[in-house]
Amino acid sequence: MSSEKILIQPSKVHLDNWEEIYLFLKGYAIAKEMRNTLIALTVAFQFHANQRRKGGDPYIIHPLEVTSYLINLGIDDDITCAAAILHDVIEDCNIENPVEELQLKYELDKEVIDIVLLLTKPKNYKEIDPDQKGYYSRIKENKKALIIKLSDRANNLSTVDAFTKEKMIKYVDESRNLVFPLCKYGKEYYPEFSNAITIIKYQMVSICEAIETLYEINPIQTSSTKYRKTLLFIRGYAKGKNMPYTLKALALAERLHEGQTRKCGDPFIIHPLRVASYLISLKINDDATCAAALLHEIFKHCGFDRYSNELVYKYGFSSEILELIRLVSKAENITNDEYYNSLRTNYKALLIKLSNRANTCTRLSVLDEAERINYIKENTDYIYPLCTYAKAYFPQYSDQVVNMKYHISSVCRIVESINS
Repeated sequence: MSSEKILIQPSKVHLDNWEEIYLFLKGYAIAKEMRNTLIALTVAFQFHANQRRKGGDPYIIHPLEVTSYLINLGIDDDITCAAAILHDVIEDCNIENPVEELQLKYELDKEVIDIVLLLTKPKNYKEIDPDQKGYYSRIKENKKALIIKLSDRANNLSTVDAFTKEKMIKYVDESRNLVFPLCKYGKEYYPEFSNAITIIKYQMVSICEAIETLYEINPIQTSSTKYRKTLLFIRGYAKGKNMPYTLKALALAERLHEGQTRKCGDPFIIHPLRVASYLISLKINDDATCAAALLHEIFKHCGFDRYSNELVYKYGFSSEILELIRLVSKAENITNDEYYNSLRTNYKALLIKLSNRANTCTRLSVLDEAERINYIKENTDYIYPLCTYAKAYFPQYSDQVVNMKYHISSVCRIVESINS
């Protein structure tokens, strides 16, 4: 038996999902000497015992996932993680005196309790703050509370399939009106969180747009110029990082995709731009990977011959970039098995493919029923196993892979639930 087959076989010992995340966080906190986080894990487990989420899962899974998501995004200071773990205990566990019952009793730092209090809605908030503007206004003044709230909302949105249609729509409206502005504020005033907020918001927008489209509330908004912001961001980033191939690919992609549109009506160029910018936000930002991400659709949509070396000899790209584009762009004469096996040979191509999938799943709601079924089946058969493989063999990108799988699976599960 090959070492690969041994490594990627699932464990015969089953643990519930919350147990796996709990043990991961405990090990992480011990290694990092995160005193407050270790205390918070014990306290949250005690207070949320026997509570259940609307979907039936143990409630503890929610604060654990909120915290794990932040760590995967590179936000792992002790105070933030502890507050994320405890963010619901005051509101949901009938704690009347947080200072006495949490801070003093368990010797948590005062800052942890201050953040949890900011994230706690008063019991009578519907009377004193019915539009919740005061609540969100207080949160935005504390960067740690803000980033926890965004992770909390992203996690809740990923499980809205347990909601009624009416509550789902209300939750989407609240996200657009109150949470998305929080993202904008965070990126402007807390630039150290800019990449993380970009990833979190992208997931939230994907879910909200899918719900609105499937329930025929709001069509996906299209604009002939909206891609410009992403293009200019990548141009500035590439220039600042001295990425000559990315700058060259940006100009070529814009020219080659001019006039092309996606099925939803967007200018086609927005797709490769988002694939590249998503990778950059995840700190997958080497020149060859970003350039290939920008050009990964040229064989399928721009008439380039995949077997020629035109990109190298005529346009001056490296042979590595050409090979990455060939790997990511599936040839018509190969099977899915052959295609996904080839992606496993090159981690850069694999990462581009996952970013591509995270982007295309945002428009899953505009596909017809048969296309959606095939798309979701491909995830089950190939994308999720590809993620498992990537985490095993390219552990330096494990956090990024986890985030992309989380994005893809959240959107697809909700689309599948609404259409079932």
